Amino acid sequence: MDRHSHRHKSIIFFLFMTLWIIYGILNQYNDIHSITFDPTTIVWCQEFLKIILSLLLFYIQDGGLNILCSQVKEHARSMLVWYVIPAGLYAVGDVLTYVNLRSFDPATLHLLGEMKLCVTAIVHQCLFKKMLNRWHWVALIIITVGCIIKAVDSLESNDDGDDAITTTSISDDNFDVGDIRADNNTSTDNGNEERASMPQPTFFSFALIGVQIMITTIAGVFNEKLLKDKPSICINLQNLCLYINGMMFLTLGMLLGISEHNKPIQEVLSPSSLEALFSQPSILFMAITMSVAGVVTSRFLKVFDSIQKSVAVALVVVSLPLSSRVLFGTPITVKMIVSIVMVVVGMQLYTLQPAPRRVDHKDDGFDGEEEEMDDVSDGKDEIDETGLFLPAFSIPGDCNVANQPHNGTEKYASVLQQELPERVPQSSINIHSEVV
Repeated sequence: MDRHSHRHKSIIFFLFMTLWIIYGILNQYNDIHSITFDPTTIVWCQEFLKIILSLLLFYIQDGGLNILCSQVKEHARSMLVWYVIPAGLYAVGDVLTYVNLRSFDPATLHLLGEMKLCVTAIVHQCLFKKMLNRWHWVALIIITVGCIIKAVDSLESNDDGDDAITTTSISDDNFDVGDIRADNNTSTDNGNEERASMPQPTFFSFALIGVQIMITTIAGVFNEKLLKDKPSICINLQNLCLYINGMMFLTLGMLLGISEHNKPIQEVLSPSSLEALFSQPSILFMAITMSVAGVVTSRFLKVFDSIQKSVAVALVVVSLPLSSRVLFGTPITVKMIVSIVMVVVGMQLYTLQPAPRRVDHKDDGFDGEEEEMDDVSDGKDEIDETGLFLPAFSIPGDCNVANQPHNGTEKYASVLQQELPERVPQSSINIHSEVV
């Protein structure tokens, strides 16, 4: 990795961590000062801001209006169709969040949601065909246990009547409609009464949580796959397609009454709601922060992957208590310290391992990243269109065998016979041509 690439990845990682920590601090600030807001309204505004930001970045990085129009004409239709899948899955996950909140309190739902890291690793292996080694899994389990300890500590603090906890659902590139927050304008007694009034969770309730985790995980990993499998399409245009689909599903949900407290869309997007939303500087800053974080997250997935994103999110979650201690005087417990240590150790163990090994469905011996098989500049063995292994070598002049157009193996045989009579026996060439 060259120095420029390393610097680029470091900047992306730093921005990702910083933005999410700022969001967590702002969310806790709103809780402490009893500043409430409608999550559906702020999410709709964030999607709108993401579209504006993506258009602005396209203009700056990729060209002017003419290039945008040509790109839209060439790619937008197909990409809009592809991005219906992750946007639709995110929307279903949001609906399931509201359903699950009827059976579980937010803190318990957040605790069960910590299983998402391991699920992300499994889904990532399936879609990208990259196998994690044993120590990768050990590291992920350590991180997961650390996050669970942190969630248990927050749950116990809430039961003891301390500051209300705030648990944040961080999606892969957007802020979920079902962002889970526990407002501290509700007293502990009221919270306990509300928890006691909830129906007893059943097996079906836990199954719905599993479905929610699986759906949102598939959406995130599929989004990463689109970003990496379509390198010819600029990332800003891909973001536009995702955010347009996201706003479409979000608006559809509001039309169907699927929003916070089942408010109609006229009330969610009314001038009074928007005025109340942006009259508080902390809420306005939080909306802007989340919009920028969504754009940065797509670039994070472009240079890293969904597993590393989940690990970074875990580091954000356990880092927030330290920030809260400095800014708000929140006490640090033993469980918090243990969770921080476990996440840091797990993250360090994961980063020390080699990159996950790619397993081709035809030959389990192939390793490494996806590369063009006809590129012979590195001197590696190549595979021609017949499926046979051919060595990569250079012929004097401009006739590199692997790069010449051919209609079959007879072309290879004639070149090999003329240029390398000593390395390739005549009988071998004839047999090769006859068999194929």
